[in-house]
Amino acid sequence: MTNDRPRPVKTTKTSLALVRAVYDDDGATLSELADRLDLAKSTVHNHLHTLVDEGFLVRDEDTYHVGLEFLPFGEHARERNPQYATARRRVHTLAERSGHEADFIVEEHGRAYSLEYAIGESNHRGLSESGPFRAGNRFHMHNCASGKAMLASMSDSRVRDIIDRWGLPATTDRTITDESTLYDELEAVQRRGYAINDEELIDGYRSVGASVMSPDGEVVGAFSIGGPTYRLGIDESTTEEIGQVLLDEVGSLESELF
Repeated sequence: MTNDRPRPVKTTKTSLALVRAVYDDDGATLSELADRLDLAKSTVHNHLHTLVDEGFLVRDEDTYHVGLEFLPFGEHARERNPQYATARRRVHTLAERSGHEADFIVEEHGRAYSLEYAIGESNHRGLSESGPFRAGNRFHMHNCASGKAMLASMSDSRVRDIIDRWGLPATTDRTITDESTLYDELEAVQRRGYAINDEELIDGYRSVGASVMSPDGEVVGAFSIGGPTYRLGIDESTTEEIGQVLLDEVGSLESELF
């Protein structure tokens, strides 16, 4: 009996791993990449040469960076999302209304991707103060408010698939890494209608998120409002206020889209 199941192409996976490593490190040398991926320098050199030749990487002296050839691909992937144009306006409305940072996040392959990000007036230096937040960022689902909001709206089997694939890695000492604790948290999200991230993703950063649903019960994405801990309290009255702002915006978006 023949096995028709597709097999991963090792050379393709190596090239992609190199691109991800260059991106994650904001630039890397050949030696650094070879050490990080435990590959021969000759192998890394051949992959890097090909990626530079195709425009997906650029070389600045001995350091490689992600090239602009990726830009149209990312823009196309973002704009093909049918909810993006409407959600983009809503994100800026949320940032203006709350004065904090706001974003719209969607799930793909069990990870959370930020499609739009905006900074409110009271948090105009949010990028430098809250960490590397921007459109295009990728997160695990279990340690950000939008991710937890989407998980709480998914079927148990889908949540299980995501946990099995990506696990529950810790990014701070507050990250939920225990499955039972996560499921309890998701039940709490379902009861109140929104999720809370209290320094679970990045130290010194908090956020509140709520999922957007289609009429047939599918998760479309999620909005979140966040900011540095010294500007965004996590007391009950604050989270309820922000949660209601999010739920109002979610309701408006769902009405406009569907």
